[in-house]
Amino acid sequence: MNEISVAVIGAGGKMGTRTSRNLAKLTDKYNLMLVENAPKGIESIHERGLEVTPIEEAIEKAEVVVFAVPDTLIEKLSAIYVPMLKPGTGFLILDPAAAVAKELSLRDDCTFGVAHPCHPSFLLEQDTPEARADRFGGDGGKQDIVMSKICGEDNVFAKMQETARDMYAAEHAYVMTSEQIAFLEPTLVELLGATCLYAMAETVDEAERRGINRDAAVSFLVGHIYNLTCNFLGYIPGKPPVSDACKVAIGLGNRLVMREDWKKIWDDDVLHKVIKTMLHPEQPQI
Repeated sequence: MNEISVAVIGAGGKMGTRTSRNLAKLTDKYNLMLVENAPKGIESIHERGLEVTPIEEAIEKAEVVVFAVPDTLIEKLSAIYVPMLKPGTGFLILDPAAAVAKELSLRDDCTFGVAHPCHPSFLLEQDTPEARADRFGGDGGKQDIVMSKICGEDNVFAKMQETARDMYAAEHAYVMTSEQIAFLEPTLVELLGATCLYAMAETVDEAERRGINRDAAVSFLVGHIYNLTCNFLGYIPGKPPVSDACKVAIGLGNRLVMREDWKKIWDDDVLHKVIKTMLHPEQPQI
């Protein structure tokens, strides 16, 4: 098997560490080069027993470049590094926002893609307690990833898919468009999911303030969330309906908790305004 030369730019940061950790274990498959210029990031790489490669050397050798930098810096930094790529390189970003906002620099002679983890699902059976405790994925917990090819060659993108599955230790890679990934995040899991879950956490605080045992409130909430998630998504055999009273409560919740027009978060123009605001919070669009 021929080694795949992979450069991780920003390898000492949070995402750079996560994405390079598994690749570093596969020494027979990857020629891994870690690029970092922040002192703390360099120190972190050295603490892992690895070395830092100069950016010019890494880009000259790399077949796949993993761009593990914050979303808010992709516009600035891709304008610097993309022109340095050799023709035929695969350039992988870890979130679709900059691509959808057209802030990612592109080239006709390179292939660009997105790879983002789904994180381990509580609906998946894990093999060990340690894997079950892996909330982010990549450290034993089974997870999937989503990917898109922004532009470029299919054969290069196939190599990028292989790299992404290995760096996230993923079971499956679901390929879709970058905008579809953006509807998954931020729309599905942040605008809706994270907002609702944060409100639930605040409600547990309120329950405790009212004298309800906190452990009881957490147990009750999480147990019902697991049950209702399996119910609504069709994971309970026979797909039993929730009670009529629960249906009434959901209708009331749509009026008292949610805005009645909350589904507009799935409108294209709302998505683009949300992404612009997330990338540039100093210039809110919504």
